[in-house]
Amino acid sequence: MRSHYSTRHMVTAGLSLAVLAGLCASPSLLGGRVGSAIAGLGAASPAWLWAAGLAFAGTSVCGALAWRAALRAAGTPLGIADAGARYGIGCGLNAVAPAHIGSAVRIALFGRVSAGGCWTVGGAAAAVGVTRIVWLGALVAIGSAAGVLPAWPLFAAGAVVVAAAAAACTARRVALPRRLDQILVAFRALASSPRDLAVVAAWALLGAATKVAAAAAIVAALGIDHPLRAALILVPAVELAAVMPLTPGNVGVASAAVALALGAQGIGSGTALSVGIAFAAVELLTAVAVGLAGGLLLSGRLCRPYVRLAAAGAASLGLAAAFGATVLPPVV
Repeated sequence: MRSHYSTRHMVTAGLSLAVLAGLCASPSLLGGRVGSAIAGLGAASPAWLWAAGLAFAGTSVCGALAWRAALRAAGTPLGIADAGARYGIGCGLNAVAPAHIGSAVRIALFGRVSAGGCWTVGGAAAAVGVTRIVWLGALVAIGSAAGVLPAWPLFAAGAVVVAAAAAACTARRVALPRRLDQILVAFRALASSPRDLAVVAAWALLGAATKVAAAAAIVAALGIDHPLRAALILVPAVELAAVMPLTPGNVGVASAAVALALGAQGIGSGTALSVGIAFAAVELLTAVAVGLAGGLLLSGRLCRPYVRLAAAGAASLGLAAAFGATVLPPVV
């Protein structure tokens, strides 16, 4: 597949990863407060952190199934494993590269098996994004009512939904140029099929719910009361901060958004920052694991079966060892 990225993109991603690795190796470079917050992670419950990782993985699965449903409505049927692998690779790249590079790669991977290529896939991704915006708007409304989040994102979300509805109606009634028509295939198909639209919206809703569950698990891991209530405020703050990620996995920005959201609810700054760091770390590690799993699945034609089996076995043993080392000792 032809590379869609210049040397500048690769250098930017490499420098971002180098800076992130340096900061992880020497937390003191970030200041005393951050060092104390990282030290506070020692009191976190490993079982809850593992539960958060599983929920984050579920969010990726729901995203893949939402894309699959939108593309199926647009005339491109895909298997669940195939869609999950292509989507997962994008998740993994987004975790280690800034500026949604993984999302662009994801569109390219789906475009290789789509009848309309990347144009149709981009339109399907936009259609899924609109359904996510609806559920995000509901969470923002909760945060705005609590006085933690501003109300203006609700107006922006409403404008996006209205524009999407107008685009769908236009695509159904007017003959459009070829490229624009390819982009709007999914919008037209979903507007014509309430059932397909309901399936996409349901997967988007389930994805939002699993992310809230992941956030609640991380909050519970740090021993904060009312974790679900905190998560309902935390998730929209993180999503708003991720509109344009400038760091790999939006690390730093996401942690700050979590800390600010929790601080507005009266939680101490040190504890709030610990939650933010834990949220970013668990989400990033889960995304990398999902990306590696996706790469393993998609490399089926390039790797011999015994190589894939050995890699899957090694990964399973590694996960089992990590789980046993972190969760079982406190229980025993």
